[in-house]
Amino acid sequence: MKKNRFAQYLIGAALMIAAIKPVAVLADSKDIQVKVDNVSVQFPDAKPFIDPSTSRTMIPIRFVSEKLGASVEWDGAKQTVTMTKDSKQISLKIGEKKAIVAGKQITFDAAATLQNNRTFVPLRFVSEAYGAKVDWLATERLVLITTNLPDGTGTSGTTTPGAGQPGTTNPGSGNTSTSGVGSKVGVDGQFTVVAPSYPNMLLPKHPETEPAIDAFVASLKYENGKISGVVPDLPEGYLMGLLYTDKVDKTMTKDLTGTKEGQAFSIPVGRGTLSFVIYQGNEGKNEVYVKLPEMEVEWGNKR
Repeated sequence: MKKNRFAQYLIGAALMIAAIKPVAVLADSKDIQVKVDNVSVQFPDAKPFIDPSTSRTMIPIRFVSEKLGASVEWDGAKQTVTMTKDSKQISLKIGEKKAIVAGKQITFDAAATLQNNRTFVPLRFVSEAYGAKVDWLATERLVLITTNLPDGTGTSGTTTPGAGQPGTTNPGSGNTSTSGVGSKVGVDGQFTVVAPSYPNMLLPKHPETEPAIDAFVASLKYENGKISGVVPDLPEGYLMGLLYTDKVDKTMTKDLTGTKEGQAFSIPVGRGTLSFVIYQGNEGKNEVYVKLPEMEVEWGNKR
Protein backbone atom coordinates (compact mmCIF):
# COMPACT_ATOMS: atom_id res chain seq x y z
CA MET A 1 0.00 0.00 0.00
CA LYS A 2 1.13 3.53 -0.52
CA LYS A 3 2.13 5.14 2.73
CA ASN A 4 -0.19 8.10 2.58
CA ARG A 5 -3.17 6.52 0.88
CA PHE A 6 -6.30 6.66 3.03
CA ALA A 7 -9.10 4.12 3.04
CA GLN A 8 -12.73 4.98 3.61
CA TYR A 9 -13.60 6.03 7.15
CA LEU A 10 -16.12 3.90 9.00
CA ILE A 11 -18.19 6.09 11.36
CA GLY A 12 -20.79 4.91 14.02
CA ALA A 13 -20.52 1.24 14.31
CA ALA A 14 -16.99 1.17 12.80
CA LEU A 15 -14.36 2.95 10.78
CA MET A 16 -11.88 2.40 8.03
CA ILE A 17 -8.72 4.38 8.50
CA ALA A 18 -5.51 5.18 6.68
CA ALA A 19 -3.82 2.18 5.13
CA ILE A 20 -0.01 2.31 5.47
CA LYS A 21 2.92 -0.10 5.25
CA PRO A 22 2.50 -3.17 7.49
CA VAL A 23 5.75 -2.48 9.36
CA ALA A 24 4.60 1.05 10.07
CA VAL A 25 1.23 -0.25 11.25
CA LEU A 26 2.78 -2.17 14.10
CA ALA A 27 5.18 0.60 14.97
CA ASP A 28 2.48 3.25 15.09
CA SER A 29 -0.17 1.21 16.93
CA LYS A 30 0.92 2.71 20.24
CA ASP A 31 -0.13 6.12 18.89
CA ILE A 32 -3.79 5.14 18.59
CA GLN A 33 -5.66 6.39 21.63
CA VAL A 34 -9.17 5.44 22.73
CA LYS A 35 -11.48 7.46 24.97
CA VAL A 36 -14.85 6.38 26.33
CA ASP A 37 -17.03 9.35 27.27
CA ASN A 38 -13.84 11.45 27.23
CA VAL A 39 -12.01 9.14 29.66
CA SER A 40 -8.86 7.47 28.29
CA VAL A 41 -8.80 3.68 28.05
CA GLN A 42 -5.54 2.14 29.27
CA PHE A 43 -4.17 -0.83 27.33
CA PRO A 44 -1.51 -2.37 29.60
CA ASP A 45 -0.49 -5.32 27.46
CA ALA A 46 -2.38 -5.16 24.16
CA LYS A 47 -2.62 -2.09 21.96
CA PRO A 48 -5.05 -1.14 19.17
CA PHE A 49 -3.61 -1.62 15.71
CA ILE A 50 -4.52 -1.20 12.06
CA ASP A 51 -4.93 -4.48 10.22
CA PRO A 52 -3.04 -3.93 6.94
CA SER A 53 -5.10 -6.56 5.12
CA THR A 54 -8.44 -4.85 5.81
CA SER A 55 -7.44 -1.30 6.84
CA ARG A 56 -9.64 -1.76 9.91
CA THR A 57 -8.78 -0.50 13.38
CA MET A 58 -8.70 -3.53 15.70
CA ILE A 59 -9.11 -3.01 19.44
CA PRO A 60 -8.70 -5.34 22.45
CA ILE A 61 -12.34 -5.68 23.39
CA ARG A 62 -11.85 -6.56 27.07
CA PHE A 63 -10.48 -3.15 28.09
CA VAL A 64 -13.05 -1.19 26.07
CA SER A 65 -15.93 -3.38 27.29
CA GLU A 66 -14.93 -3.00 30.91
CA LYS A 67 -14.69 0.77 30.48
CA LEU A 68 -18.23 0.63 29.07
CA GLY A 69 -19.36 -1.16 32.23
CA ALA A 70 -19.57 -4.70 30.87
CA SER A 71 -18.25 -7.89 32.44
CA VAL A 72 -16.11 -10.07 30.19
CA GLU A 73 -15.66 -13.86 30.26
CA TRP A 74 -13.37 -15.97 28.07
CA ASP A 75 -14.03 -19.61 27.17
CA GLY A 76 -10.70 -20.94 25.94
CA ALA A 77 -12.10 -24.33 24.93
CA LYS A 78 -14.71 -22.77 22.65
CA GLN A 79 -12.55 -19.75 21.72
CA THR A 80 -15.49 -17.55 22.63
CA VAL A 81 -15.69 -14.26 24.54
CA THR A 82 -18.93 -13.27 26.26
CA MET A 83 -19.74 -9.77 27.51
CA THR A 84 -22.67 -8.85 29.71
CA LYS A 85 -24.04 -5.40 30.46
CA ASP A 86 -27.42 -4.60 32.03
CA SER A 87 -28.60 -8.19 31.33
CA LYS A 88 -27.66 -7.74 27.65
CA GLN A 89 -25.39 -10.55 26.50
CA ILE A 90 -22.90 -10.29 23.64
CA SER A 91 -20.83 -13.19 22.37
CA LEU A 92 -18.37 -13.73 19.56
CA LYS A 93 -15.99 -16.43 18.46
CA ILE A 94 -12.39 -16.07 17.34
CA GLY A 95 -12.02 -16.30 13.57
CA GLU A 96 -15.65 -15.50 12.82
CA LYS A 97 -17.04 -12.34 11.21
CA LYS A 98 -20.21 -12.36 13.25
CA ALA A 99 -21.43 -11.89 16.80
CA ILE A 100 -24.63 -12.48 18.74
CA VAL A 101 -25.91 -9.31 20.41
CA ALA A 102 -28.98 -9.79 22.61
CA GLY A 103 -30.09 -12.63 20.37
CA LYS A 104 -29.51 -10.72 17.15
CA GLN A 105 -26.79 -11.84 14.77
CA ILE A 106 -24.62 -9.07 13.35
CA THR A 107 -21.83 -9.41 10.80
CA PHE A 108 -18.55 -7.69 10.04
CA ASP A 109 -16.07 -7.75 7.18
CA ALA A 110 -13.13 -8.36 9.54
CA ALA A 111 -12.94 -11.38 11.84
CA ALA A 112 -12.21 -11.31 15.56
CA THR A 113 -8.61 -12.34 16.18
CA LEU A 114 -6.55 -13.54 19.12
CA GLN A 115 -3.17 -11.86 19.65
CA ASN A 116 -1.04 -11.97 22.77
CA ASN A 117 -3.90 -13.79 24.54
CA ARG A 118 -6.25 -10.87 23.88
CA THR A 119 -9.34 -10.78 21.68
CA PHE A 120 -9.27 -8.03 19.06
CA VAL A 121 -12.38 -6.91 17.19
CA PRO A 122 -13.04 -4.28 14.51
CA LEU A 123 -14.14 -0.96 15.94
CA ARG A 124 -17.52 -1.40 14.25
CA PHE A 125 -18.27 -4.01 16.91
CA VAL A 126 -18.36 -1.32 19.62
CA SER A 127 -21.10 0.63 17.88
CA GLU A 128 -23.14 -2.44 16.92
CA ALA A 129 -22.83 -4.19 20.27
CA TYR A 130 -23.12 -1.32 22.72
CA GLY A 131 -25.20 1.22 20.79
CA ALA A 132 -22.35 3.72 21.05
CA LYS A 133 -21.25 6.49 18.74
CA VAL A 134 -17.72 6.17 17.38
CA ASP A 135 -15.70 9.06 15.95
CA TRP A 136 -12.20 9.02 14.46
CA LEU A 137 -10.03 12.12 14.82
CA ALA A 138 -7.50 11.47 12.10
CA THR A 139 -5.08 14.27 12.92
CA GLU A 140 -4.81 13.08 16.53
CA ARG A 141 -5.10 9.33 15.85
CA LEU A 142 -7.81 9.32 18.48
CA VAL A 143 -10.94 7.17 18.73
CA LEU A 144 -13.81 8.73 20.67
CA ILE A 145 -16.56 6.43 21.92
CA THR A 146 -19.68 8.15 23.25
CA THR A 147 -22.35 6.25 25.16
CA ASN A 148 -24.56 8.99 26.63
CA LEU A 149 -26.69 9.38 23.50
CA PRO A 150 -30.22 10.80 23.87
CA ASP A 151 -31.96 7.71 22.49
CA GLY A 152 -29.43 5.19 23.75
CA THR A 153 -28.59 3.98 20.29
CA GLY A 154 -25.59 4.34 18.09
CA THR A 155 -25.62 6.91 15.36
CA SER A 156 -23.05 7.83 12.81
CA GLY A 157 -21.16 10.91 13.85
CA THR A 158 -19.08 13.59 12.24
CA THR A 159 -15.33 13.40 12.06
CA THR A 160 -12.70 15.97 12.76
CA PRO A 161 -11.22 16.71 9.32
CA GLY A 162 -7.82 15.22 8.68
CA ALA A 163 -5.41 16.33 6.01
CA GLY A 164 -7.35 16.57 2.79
CA GLN A 165 -10.43 14.97 4.35
CA PRO A 166 -13.77 16.79 4.53
CA GLY A 167 -15.46 16.81 7.92
CA THR A 168 -18.54 14.83 7.05
CA THR A 169 -19.99 11.44 7.84
CA ASN A 170 -19.34 10.37 4.25
CA PRO A 171 -15.90 11.68 3.36
CA GLY A 172 -15.60 11.25 -0.36
CA SER A 173 -16.60 7.62 -0.46
CA GLY A 174 -18.63 7.93 -3.65
CA ASN A 175 -21.26 5.85 -1.86
CA THR A 176 -24.43 5.24 -3.83
CA SER A 177 -25.96 2.97 -1.21
CA THR A 178 -28.90 5.28 -0.53
CA SER A 179 -30.38 4.59 -3.98
CA GLY A 180 -33.98 3.53 -3.58
CA VAL A 181 -34.53 5.51 -0.39
CA GLY A 182 -38.23 6.32 -0.15
CA SER A 183 -39.25 3.37 -2.30
CA LYS A 184 -42.29 1.39 -1.22
CA VAL A 185 -41.59 -2.33 -0.95
CA GLY A 186 -43.26 -5.47 0.34
CA VAL A 187 -46.75 -6.70 -0.38
CA ASP A 188 -48.96 -3.70 -1.22
CA GLY A 189 -45.96 -1.41 -0.68
CA GLN A 190 -46.41 -1.44 3.09
CA PHE A 191 -42.73 -0.82 3.88
CA THR A 192 -40.48 2.13 3.09
CA VAL A 193 -36.78 1.92 2.24
CA VAL A 194 -34.83 4.31 4.48
CA ALA A 195 -31.27 5.59 4.40
CA PRO A 196 -28.76 3.31 6.16
CA SER A 197 -27.99 4.21 9.75
CA TYR A 198 -24.28 3.68 9.09
CA PRO A 199 -23.65 4.58 5.42
CA ASN A 200 -19.89 4.07 5.73
CA MET A 201 -20.18 0.59 7.23
CA LEU A 202 -22.20 -1.14 4.53
CA LEU A 203 -21.02 -4.44 3.12
CA PRO A 204 -19.84 -4.32 -0.50
CA LYS A 205 -22.42 -4.68 -3.25
CA HIS A 206 -23.04 -8.38 -3.90
CA PRO A 207 -24.97 -8.91 -7.15
CA GLU A 208 -25.16 -12.69 -6.80
CA THR A 209 -27.29 -12.58 -3.64
CA GLU A 210 -29.10 -9.27 -4.18
CA PRO A 211 -32.04 -10.89 -6.05
CA ALA A 212 -32.71 -13.15 -3.06
CA ILE A 213 -32.67 -10.17 -0.69
CA ASP A 214 -35.09 -8.30 -2.97
CA ALA A 215 -37.39 -11.35 -3.22
CA PHE A 216 -37.45 -11.67 0.56
CA VAL A 217 -38.40 -8.01 1.02
CA ALA A 218 -41.03 -8.19 -1.73
CA SER A 219 -42.74 -11.08 0.10
CA LEU A 220 -43.15 -9.24 3.41
CA LYS A 221 -46.58 -8.32 4.74
CA TYR A 222 -47.68 -6.85 8.06
CA GLU A 223 -51.20 -7.51 9.29
CA ASN A 224 -52.91 -7.77 12.68
CA GLY A 225 -49.69 -7.54 14.65
CA LYS A 226 -47.93 -10.22 12.59
CA ILE A 227 -45.29 -10.13 9.89
CA SER A 228 -45.25 -12.79 7.22
CA GLY A 229 -43.08 -13.57 4.26
CA VAL A 230 -41.32 -16.27 2.27
CA VAL A 231 -37.72 -17.41 2.51
CA PRO A 232 -36.35 -17.07 -1.04
CA ASP A 233 -34.30 -19.54 -3.03
CA LEU A 234 -30.60 -18.92 -2.44
CA PRO A 235 -27.73 -19.24 -4.90
CA GLU A 236 -25.89 -22.55 -4.59
CA GLY A 237 -23.34 -22.59 -1.77
CA TYR A 238 -25.08 -19.98 0.38
CA LEU A 239 -26.92 -20.19 3.70
CA MET A 240 -29.27 -17.77 5.41
CA GLY A 241 -30.06 -16.48 8.87
CA LEU A 242 -33.50 -15.12 9.77
CA LEU A 243 -34.16 -13.67 13.21
CA TYR A 244 -36.73 -11.38 14.81
CA THR A 245 -35.48 -9.56 17.92
CA ASP A 246 -37.99 -7.68 20.05
CA LYS A 247 -36.66 -4.69 21.99
CA VAL A 248 -39.41 -4.73 24.61
CA ASP A 249 -40.83 -8.25 24.99
CA LYS A 250 -37.96 -10.73 24.82
CA THR A 251 -40.41 -13.64 24.73
CA MET A 252 -41.39 -12.51 21.23
CA THR A 253 -37.84 -12.89 19.91
CA LYS A 254 -37.88 -15.68 17.34
CA ASP A 255 -35.13 -17.50 15.44
CA LEU A 256 -36.47 -18.53 12.02
CA THR A 257 -33.18 -19.72 10.57
CA GLY A 258 -34.53 -23.25 10.26
CA THR A 259 -37.16 -22.14 7.75
CA LYS A 260 -36.56 -23.82 4.40
CA GLU A 261 -36.17 -22.07 1.07
CA GLY A 262 -39.57 -21.41 -0.49
CA GLN A 263 -41.31 -21.84 2.87
CA ALA A 264 -43.59 -19.16 4.28
CA PHE A 265 -43.41 -17.85 7.84
CA SER A 266 -45.69 -15.73 10.01
CA ILE A 267 -44.89 -14.52 13.52
CA PRO A 268 -46.33 -11.98 15.98
CA VAL A 269 -44.16 -8.89 16.39
CA GLY A 270 -44.03 -5.84 18.61
CA ARG A 271 -41.22 -3.29 18.61
CA GLY A 272 -38.14 -4.83 17.11
CA THR A 273 -36.13 -5.81 14.05
CA LEU A 274 -36.43 -8.65 11.56
CA SER A 275 -32.97 -9.50 10.23
CA PHE A 276 -32.30 -11.52 7.07
CA VAL A 277 -28.67 -12.36 6.30
CA ILE A 278 -27.16 -14.45 3.49
CA TYR A 279 -23.88 -16.21 4.28
CA GLN A 280 -21.14 -17.95 2.41
CA GLY A 281 -19.42 -20.04 5.04
CA ASN A 282 -19.14 -17.80 8.12
CA GLU A 283 -19.01 -14.60 6.10
CA GLY A 284 -22.08 -12.40 5.69
CA LYS A 285 -22.52 -11.43 2.04
CA ASN A 286 -25.85 -9.59 1.99
CA GLU A 287 -28.32 -8.45 4.60
CA VAL A 288 -31.45 -6.44 5.21
CA TYR A 289 -33.14 -5.18 8.37
CA VAL A 290 -36.87 -4.52 8.79
CA LYS A 291 -37.80 -2.21 11.64
CA LEU A 292 -41.17 -2.62 13.32
CA PRO A 293 -43.59 -0.99 13.93
CA GLU A 294 -41.86 1.76 11.90
CA MET A 295 -42.33 -0.37 8.75
CA GLU A 296 -38.87 0.61 7.54
CA VAL A 297 -36.44 -1.41 5.44
CA GLU A 298 -32.71 -0.77 5.73
CA TRP A 299 -30.21 -2.37 3.37
CA GLY A 300 -27.02 -3.77 4.85
CA ASN A 301 -25.07 -3.56 1.59
CA LYS A 302 -24.13 -0.91 -0.93
CA ARG A 303 -26.58 -0.71 -3.81
